[in-house]
Amino acid sequence: MSDRSLRRRTSRGPTARSEVRDLMRRFLEEDERSEPLEWDSFTTANGLPHNWIYDVFQDSAGRMWVGTWGGGLAVYEDGAWRAYSRRHGLASDAVTCIRQDAHGVVWAATDAGLNRFDEAADRFVGAGLTGVSILNIHFDRDQNLWAGCWRATRTGGGLHRFDGRRWHAFSKKEGLPSLEVLKVFEDSHGRIWVGTYEHGRGAGVGCWDGSSWQQFTHRDGLLDDCVYSMFEDPEGRMWFGTLKGVSVYGNGSWHRMTTADGLVHDRVYAMFIDAEHRMWFGTEGGVSRFDGTNWEAFTRGSGLVENLVRTIVQDRDGGLWFGTYPYARGKGGISRARTPRHRRSIAETTSAYLPPGPRRKLPPG
Repeated sequence: MSDRSLRRRTSRGPTARSEVRDLMRRFLEEDERSEPLEWDSFTTANGLPHNWIYDVFQDSAGRMWVGTWGGGLAVYEDGAWRAYSRRHGLASDAVTCIRQDAHGVVWAATDAGLNRFDEAADRFVGAGLTGVSILNIHFDRDQNLWAGCWRATRTGGGLHRFDGRRWHAFSKKEGLPSLEVLKVFEDSHGRIWVGTYEHGRGAGVGCWDGSSWQQFTHRDGLLDDCVYSMFEDPEGRMWFGTLKGVSVYGNGSWHRMTTADGLVHDRVYAMFIDAEHRMWFGTEGGVSRFDGTNWEAFTRGSGLVENLVRTIVQDRDGGLWFGTYPYARGKGGISRARTPRHRRSIAETTSAYLPPGPRRKLPPG
């Protein structure tokens, strides 16, 4: 997507629904093998410290890190789980995002500040933003650390950037659309995009080009102003997962996709393209998969431990991990899907807050 395409063209509005599927067919591949998925799960019954999953991340050593809301952080390695909590240095047992920097250091965002992992001491140490509720972190191409925060009325919220020496806080005075940031994303041009929450109403998305902010809302073409997920497709278009479906922006035009097009639910929390060039959408009603031709839905009745899917990641062996929020006490956890070709476990290869109940106020990122 060129810089020129960032200019608004509100008069055109969202294009026909079928067009977004045509766009997807250009970079997805139909799965001619149609191999069945084999499902297993991880919950508190087999090692997880908590079933409320915010993030799943695989580091360069092949370890799977899981951030939970209330149980701290868990690591899956050599077929077993081990857990880290405030007793191990975490600022909070609500861990929302895990990432790794260019030096191999693992960082964890929590509801009360930022931590990094000290391998030698086998514990976490403070890394800044103490007392701030962080939802998402990202290392950009220059290894600046970006932290998207929320709970603005309690901990300040906002967007923060760390260049290795000092922090810089972005605010509404500088053009930041909201002090409640759900998602931080860097596109192929080095621009920083943020998705917002704004007390559940949302403030659309913001794009920082290095000198100024530009904001896009429902008035420009977004289906909804509360944006939980985003990514850039291989042809440079930006995709935004909202509470009313998926909005796609590129070359000055907006496209939309909802349940009318094949999504299992319109509340979209995660989007992911796997190694087989199939696209997955994590929603409040399960997971939808599109291979360029066919849609398939997976729910509690077909492999998932829970329908609300917050995060999707593929491990180095091809297994797909789906982190979920529980609808009721004792539910939730992680579902893992593999084909017969991907049966080997990680061990063998060594290679928002959401209260219970079906209809409730939506969680943060």
